[in-house]
Amino acid sequence: MPSPPRINLKTLAEHLGLSITTVSRALKDGPEVKPDTVARVKQAAATLGYLPDAGGVYLRTGRTMKICSVFFAPEVADYGDAGFLAQVEGVSRTLETDSYNLIVLAQTASQSPLETVRRVFQQRLADGIIFSRTTPMDERARFCLEFKFPFVSFGRTELHSPHAFVDHDDEGGVYDAVTRLAAEGHKRIALFNPTGGMTYAGFRLRGYQRALADLGLPWDRSLLVTSPLSVWASQAAMGDLLARDTGVTAIVCANQLSMFGAMDAAQEQGRDPAQGDLRIIGFGGMPFRMPFEQGVTYYYQPQRRDGEELARHMLALLQGEPAESLQTVLPYQRIDDLQRFRTDLRTQAMAEARRP
Repeated sequence: MPSPPRINLKTLAEHLGLSITTVSRALKDGPEVKPDTVARVKQAAATLGYLPDAGGVYLRTGRTMKICSVFFAPEVADYGDAGFLAQVEGVSRTLETDSYNLIVLAQTASQSPLETVRRVFQQRLADGIIFSRTTPMDERARFCLEFKFPFVSFGRTELHSPHAFVDHDDEGGVYDAVTRLAAEGHKRIALFNPTGGMTYAGFRLRGYQRALADLGLPWDRSLLVTSPLSVWASQAAMGDLLARDTGVTAIVCANQLSMFGAMDAAQEQGRDPAQGDLRIIGFGGMPFRMPFEQGVTYYYQPQRRDGEELARHMLALLQGEPAESLQTVLPYQRIDDLQRFRTDLRTQAMAEARRP
């Protein structure tokens, strides 16, 4: 059976009895087209399944109608980071509203962060790029700024040139965690930060030191632990800490993988968070079931929301909005009852799935 003919501008115009120019302008919300005509054209386009021809758009405008999102493959190792998939969904669904498609590239451990961004730019793979794991003087951001390649970073930098970003309030999150731990009576509170010089680690250290100062607790360099974020590296680093300092009663972890590592290390040292022997705090976007859930607090970042915000910033940037107006810092949501929270998330997901 032959496939149905592709609906293009010409066939859409013939169906509506309008000129190709009018239909084209209506699809772009051209001010010269009457609102009722715009609505009629868009309704017909949706009904007939019209999609812009990517090749034709590129020839006319130089646009690929694609946005690239880069993720760091090693960060999805061990237990995995399913929260990233929620972020991808949020980006993709938001871009679809403006006829953009999302392509996802993995940056391996052997690749430099700049290599992937340069390839996307030089090979014209996308009209803009989204990347994470930013550093204060991020070379990818500097490259994009130099070549005027649209980008939105998931994380801040310290560059003087303004650029679009979405980030979380890591300083505020750690400050809140340490303040509440101190109110519970904890005095030796450790902070786990990742290696790699990422900007958010600096914000977390700032929140940690600011909380200690405000609380009158001493700054002890030995309570700052740095390690790669894998479960195994975190477990080794936390094990060393607990073995050499039995007075530690709380650990603020970098992400969910390091929380697993801290829990494994606690078991090895005979410390039981469920019995109040050790309080574990973590940050992340997908609170999986954990070995211990009593004595655990989670600072949640809804990654679907993050993805939607990243995509909205990218679309606004491509439409000419200045980068300095596209800088968003999102708060964390503190979760003290992980079991109930997961149940609520499941109920919410099931309700959304039933919607027509």
